[in-house]
Amino acid sequence: ADRFEEDVADLFKLQDEVVARLANSLGYELVKAEAKGRVGSNNPDAIDLELRGRALFVTRFQQGADYKKITHEAQTLFDQALAIDPNNADARAGSAFTHFVDYYYGWRPDITDYDAKVLGQADRAISLDPNNMQAYIAKTFYLNGTHRARDGLRVADQGLAIDTNSASLYNVRGYSKIILGQFDEAKSDILKAIQLSPRDPTMGLWRTNLADAEMGLGNYDAAIQLLQRAIDAGFRTSYSYRELAAAYALAGKTEEAKTALAEALKFSPNLTIKSVERTNPVPVVLEGLRKAGLKVE
Repeated sequence: ADRFEEDVADLFKLQDEVVARLANSLGYELVKAEAKGRVGSNNPDAIDLELRGRALFVTRFQQGADYKKITHEAQTLFDQALAIDPNNADARAGSAFTHFVDYYYGWRPDITDYDAKVLGQADRAISLDPNNMQAYIAKTFYLNGTHRARDGLRVADQGLAIDTNSASLYNVRGYSKIILGQFDEAKSDILKAIQLSPRDPTMGLWRTNLADAEMGLGNYDAAIQLLQRAIDAGFRTSYSYRELAAAYALAGKTEEAKTALAEALKFSPNLTIKSVERTNPVPVVLEGLRKAGLKVE
């Protein structure tokens, strides 16, 4: 009986080893297959790092995720891929996007040339692969966040002329229009994004952006509902909570506004009107945040 149990244990051990080898082999073959379809890059090691970075970066919107840690870990993977293959357009676009997030939240004040880190890399990705939607998305986000929304709108239009089904690009184009005060058109774009990808992992961000459009239209209760849904689904960042604080304040719900603002400050203790103006020049949101009691600087 003891010998039989030992043989069974050995058999299961061998089975596990075979499964592991098959999985590793299959993973490598999948990476090689992915390489064949890439524009400007066919290095399997670089593609493996880029795919891992992309998969990790998506998890930043999961409930309880450490947004900052995930962004920086994904950025490291993208940059490692580029060290192997500078012509990996997807890694260029991924690195550009993570650097935009860094800029937006002020996580790396030591970086002085964000135009190079974001626009430079996005432009390089587009030159390598004109169909790379992630590069257009990163570029538009950054232009929106640096008071260049008209340029952001132009870039989004360029991307959508290539791919009319890019849900994320509709969302970011919508935000260009929010900044420009085109709230009805912005709402239409973001709803189009939701229609195209109703289970998108970035849905929390889209609902938060849509809430800004609703605030611009004076629909404060609708904005509050959208923000609560975004937060309940796991999109817990200083951005979502500060927009909720603004919406509550605009709706005259002072205590709720203070509570939401306190949550925003947990994520960004240095949050001020001045810091919001740096990246989000939406007058109605700034008005709400002032009413909520956010300090000027």
